Amino acid sequence: MTSFIRLSFVFLIALMLTSFVPTFAEETCPIDGGPCVDEDGPCVGSPEGQEGPCVDPDAGGKEPNIVQGGSPFEVGGPKPERRLWAKSYLWAKAPDFVVEKWLSEKQPDMKGKYVLIEYWATWCPPCRRSLSLLNKFHEKYGDELIVIGICEETEEAVRKLKEPEIKFYSAIDTKKRMKDELGVFGIPHVIILEPGGYVIWEGFPLQPHYELTEEIIERILEIGRRIKAEAAEKETAKNGGNR
Repeated sequence: MTSFIRLSFVFLIALMLTSFVPTFAEETCPIDGGPCVDEDGPCVGSPEGQEGPCVDPDAGGKEPNIVQGGSPFEVGGPKPERRLWAKSYLWAKAPDFVVEKWLSEKQPDMKGKYVLIEYWATWCPPCRRSLSLLNKFHEKYGDELIVIGICEETEEAVRKLKEPEIKFYSAIDTKKRMKDELGVFGIPHVIILEPGGYVIWEGFPLQPHYELTEEIIERILEIGRRIKAEAAEKETAKNGGNR
């Protein structure tokens, strides 16, 4: 059944996706990977001059992985090679979910839900900008999509951040356990899981040509709605035939 669902995702995504709606950051970081302006963490830039992720100080000059082909979400015309500041887990089972402490008043119920997880830090400019995007996803799709931000810093550091306000589920893991399992060395880094725990989207959410947009979220959830509706129809027909 799980394999069938994953194959259904691939087929339906290929039919539905045509293009992305670019969302470029207002600020840019040096293309040479120099330090972010008035910030602690180093960042990198893209060949187009747009902002890149902030790289872990202990990454030791590690180069991003070049992903060919990638997710079916990327159909719709020729695109540059995708850079990934992590291992690729696309269509693979995500590592065990683990956090050190929840900062949200409530813990999310992830059973049977799509889950978006972002790894971030308060000192990272693109991370702070992506928080508003996560807030939007949480507010609009919260009934279907669980949005979680996992910060690698202390609770005190996260609590000090006042803008933007964090409205999605927030947690910390100073040991970076799941982040390290995913091989993440550039943040922000996002993975989206289908209800079975398999990764169906991954990457730097502000990357030119591969931005994570509301359109992509809507299409992911629409596929899930179709699969759920088809399953309900089959169950109804089955029960009707047993009368």
